Amino acid sequence: MNEINPKIITASDIHLGSLDSERDLFIQFLRKIINGEFGNELQALILLGDFIDLCTDIPETLLKRAKVQEIFNLLIEIKKKMSLIYMLGNHEIPVTRDYDKKFNRRKEKFLAKFRNRDFNELFTEEIFCQYIILKKWNNNDMILMYTTRDQIENRPVNRVKIEGLNLDEDYACLMLHGYQCDSDIYRFFVGQLWKSLISSNKFEIKETYDYFWNEVIKNGRKIKPITYGTMIEELAELKNISRESVVSLFSELNILEFNFIKSNMRVMKKWHHVSKADYYFDEIKRFLEDDDYDFSKINHVIYGHSHHSGIAYGNINNQRIEIINDGAWQHVQPSYVEILSKGKLNLRAFPNTINS
Repeated sequence: MNEINPKIITASDIHLGSLDSERDLFIQFLRKIINGEFGNELQALILLGDFIDLCTDIPETLLKRAKVQEIFNLLIEIKKKMSLIYMLGNHEIPVTRDYDKKFNRRKEKFLAKFRNRDFNELFTEEIFCQYIILKKWNNNDMILMYTTRDQIENRPVNRVKIEGLNLDEDYACLMLHGYQCDSDIYRFFVGQLWKSLISSNKFEIKETYDYFWNEVIKNGRKIKPITYGTMIEELAELKNISRESVVSLFSELNILEFNFIKSNMRVMKKWHHVSKADYYFDEIKRFLEDDDYDFSKINHVIYGHSHHSGIAYGNINNQRIEIINDGAWQHVQPSYVEILSKGKLNLRAFPNTINS
């Protein structure tokens, strides 16, 4: 059995529906999976959250986009060949306080938005979860899926057997989107903004947030000088349509709403600054050392959320732990993680290798 080909691939933060999502590269990536270019031992594709961006789009318009339709059709093809597993991220469901307790209800609301549509088979309840642990279970190498931390160790809601991993008895890899590791203060402020955007059906609100986050904050620009007119001019150029057309699209957005979003984006900018890897190591350490839950056996972590791909090592719960940020498919070179025999983790860029 080939030990250099992945048994599992994880990818995070594709953000379909948002500006600068690398849809074309993700299509290439999915085609390589379908064509067997990762080897014939690949048995699962796990999407670690923020696959869809409901802060910037709504299902009705998202599902009409040609490239989104192509991606969904490719995922349907992949689902016929192997296990397809989704986690939900902070751009898909609210992640404010009591996110564990409310996860199932929020997941159901998310799925209801996509039911009875052309891609219904991608939105079945059993393939969505909040946490995954990869470990040996009853002498088999298993992906164990959970919706709350209370279920972890003994009550997975679903299980997927993976052949040829040959995991050691003491190997345990936790996968999660990463919003769970935000500090309480940032979840209080930023989580409320994400929640309001997800629940909004007003195109102008979502599009204004999309512009500030992707064209201003991500490009390192100052927020204060941006005016309503600046946004209109830049969106006309980005979308390759006339200024008058953009003004027409934003006809129901008033200046008060624009300024309210603009002020909220200052909080988002501060969150963006502190979401680097060193911050997240400390927050992951806090999460795994929570006295209410036993994560003492976890020795690997894979997460996304902050878009900063990288590998960190440190001591948590009195053992050495490897932590990999899966990166994103937006604003940065896309990346993904391969899980190979013995649970070896490779962080790779697409299409070039970062680290192996």
